[in-house]
Amino acid sequence: VSSRKAPTWTDHAPARTPAGAWSVQVGAFRDETVASNWLTEVNRRFRAQFASAERTVQNAEGWYRSRFTGMSEQGAQDACAALSERRVTCMVIRPQG
Repeated sequence: VSSRKAPTWTDHAPARTPAGAWSVQVGAFRDETVASNWLTEVNRRFRAQFASAERTVQNAEGWYRSRFTGMSEQGAQDACAALSERRVTCMVIRPQG
């Protein structure tokens, strides 16, 4: 008789990610003002893609990251694809943790 318990569905289920935990980074700059101004410009040009997102400038060891946060995974992917079509560099940031 084995003492191991039978695996359950939850043993193999992937961790669920909160819907609004994804981000799109549109730049990283040494100057906070430049980062903020670029974020404002991208928001102006791509307002529809970031309508429900929050704009943030995060300081990471002297680099100011221009990001739109609080997005779903699909929303972040779609927004970054729209930016890329217009030759605006971006990357989708998965939730931390």
